[in-house]
Amino acid sequence: MSKGICDVHIHSWGKETAEDVEKAFDKANVEKGAIFSYHPHLLRDVWTPISVEEFRNSIVHISGIQKMLSGRVYGFAFVDPRMVKDVNELVKLVEWAIADRELRGVKMIPAGWYPYEEWLYPLYEKIEELNVPILFHCGISWGFPDSSRFCRPTHYEALMKFKKLRFALAHICWPWVDEALAVGGRFLYPTKYGWISSPYGRSQLIIDISSGAPMQWKIDALFKAITYLGADMLIFGSDCGVDANCINAAVNRDLMILKTILARSDEEIEKIFRKNFEWFISGKLS
Repeated sequence: MSKGICDVHIHSWGKETAEDVEKAFDKANVEKGAIFSYHPHLLRDVWTPISVEEFRNSIVHISGIQKMLSGRVYGFAFVDPRMVKDVNELVKLVEWAIADRELRGVKMIPAGWYPYEEWLYPLYEKIEELNVPILFHCGISWGFPDSSRFCRPTHYEALMKFKKLRFALAHICWPWVDEALAVGGRFLYPTKYGWISSPYGRSQLIIDISSGAPMQWKIDALFKAITYLGADMLIFGSDCGVDANCINAAVNRDLMILKTILARSDEEIEKIFRKNFEWFISGKLS
């Protein structure tokens, strides 16, 4: 691509500096990227929830990088609802991360809780009010044990209640790709045909195409996704750390599938790798 790409799915490991991020973005031709705050137990002692102190420290770290690379880095607060017992405390912590530390979104992996549970509704209402998106893990997960049963695509249908809540489902929810696309259609077509109104004039849900599916399944998953939902509902994510080689490999793989194997147009590629990121972050069409 002649212009830099936008990557909606980058993990922080808690030690990166702004200089590290800038170098990696330059090398990988990343114009803009969403980087999640560090969850110290992800892939490690994953039975243990992040503590409030660890959460606050990770938010301070990523917000500092965002400030240094304003307009290029969009910090997302990795929110683990297990860290507190009272949803009102959770709401206050998220509001602090977004309103005080100026992060631009929220990352969540359902584990020990389902995204449709009503006790979470005050959190969704606050995120709507703050006008930031959520990127949810969807599908089988390596991050937390026994989390996949909480991350099924149909569990997110209840979020239709929150019409201003922009959210993405990562990994095309592999191995439940068909289920994910059915949920995507549930959000897309009532809006498209005018049966329900949307403040965005489009689906509030978007599908993050970062790979959960191995290559043998990824081609089929992307073919189904783009032919059924269209490029407007797909957004590129690498699911990498701050690692230029990893990001480059993800970009090259998905571009090869979309452009060479599936013969998609330059306009569609532009939406997936650039324009949809702008809408997801801001809620405004570019």
